[in-house]
Amino acid sequence: MSDWDSLLSTAMVGTGRRAVPADALAGVVDAAAIEADGPEATVLASAAVLGAYRRAGWVPPGWRGEPAPPAEADPRPECSATATQVLELLLDRNVRIDGGNELLTKQWLHACAAAGRRPPARVLVTLLQLATTTPDLRGAVATVAGPRGAWLAGRNRRWAWAVPPDTGDLGERFATATRTERAALLAAVRRTDPAAGRALVEATWAGEQAATRAGLVDALAVGLSDADEPFLESTLDDRAATVRAAAAALLDRLPHSRRAARMAARVPAPGELPTEPDAAARRDGIADRREHGYGLRASWLIQIVGAAPLPPTTSIRHASPELVTGWTKAALRQRNQDWLRALAEANPTPETLAALPPETATEIVARQLTVDARFAGLLAACPGPWPADFSIIVVQLLQTPKTDGVLTLAFQTMAEHLHPAALPGLEDWLTRTPEDKRARRRTLRGLANALTIRQTIQQELT
Repeated sequence: MSDWDSLLSTAMVGTGRRAVPADALAGVVDAAAIEADGPEATVLASAAVLGAYRRAGWVPPGWRGEPAPPAEADPRPECSATATQVLELLLDRNVRIDGGNELLTKQWLHACAAAGRRPPARVLVTLLQLATTTPDLRGAVATVAGPRGAWLAGRNRRWAWAVPPDTGDLGERFATATRTERAALLAAVRRTDPAAGRALVEATWAGEQAATRAGLVDALAVGLSDADEPFLESTLDDRAATVRAAAAALLDRLPHSRRAARMAARVPAPGELPTEPDAAARRDGIADRREHGYGLRASWLIQIVGAAPLPPTTSIRHASPELVTGWTKAALRQRNQDWLRALAEANPTPETLAALPPETATEIVARQLTVDARFAGLLAACPGPWPADFSIIVVQLLQTPKTDGVLTLAFQTMAEHLHPAALPGLEDWLTRTPEDKRARRRTLRGLANALTIRQTIQQELT
């Protein structure tokens, strides 16, 4: 945490709960030079001094001995001048898109990474600064920035998130880092070597507090596989309920686990509801938690079915509502595509559509005949990018009377997912929209601008 972050945290929680950082002005001015009446005034005075120092610029320390080695070479070719111009327009906000430029910036970054290219070095600092305040962009920025971005990040602690984990002293770093740093480090390791990440957790497990243990179990969601099952099974006996609940939530996603087999054995005969859970069922996470709209025994059934392996999709026919609810939970947790499609075709919901591939989800939504608020919700749930034919159909459907509300609700999703093939239809719709329909014209103009930029990105980075 930087000096500025320490001061900010103290100001937010109050000096009664957190002392003024003694080293907040280290290397800036002598703390004794700050004359203030009380801790609150000291925080404000220190913030004023440090704020002026930050605005004035930061002078790097002199090199000790040999200069730092240069960044590793980046073999990827630089993206085209046009692609760079589009990125700089988005970063400098010389072009503004309704809903935020970050949406198209993220798409530019993903397209650049997929094309195996890199942005010019002159925009790396701006990208690192943007991703520092917009965490959703960090992964994409770290990827396209490559070794030069990592080199820069190693010289500014505010960009530490972009520094690849050092595997040399990984165990020591993990054991001594803060909770936030450990979570980030564990997630980074799990993305490339899930077994090594699990080994880090197991090495320090015995000495961790309950809240930390629960957080570490949650972090194992990255790269989760059946190889994690033995460890998660053992944590079902943890003394802390939060840890047991976290382990059960991950085991819900592993249909081949021992717990899933035990849950399958607990599913009662058709038309029956389970009885009071015994100690073994309680250990597996069956709780007296009522599902919305269901009684306690039906809620037990939903929990059991939601953690058990899924039967063939033909079982959905004539099934009770609580069984369908449990199967829906299981399909979402296990990402079972056959079941998700069957459920969405029977009754499309935002949750099931969002878990399907774009071509499958859009195929189901295209069959909806009524363009209303529910349609907007289903549209917003469809993952992208959308196919060209579906994008054209959506633009045509929204031109029916009384759909301005749907257009407004779906704007963000359409700006992100519409295929550029829908651009001619949008421009024609905008031309035919009367001048007095200002809100609709503004929305259509924003969509057309977003699609024009996305089309350019697609052309330049493919």
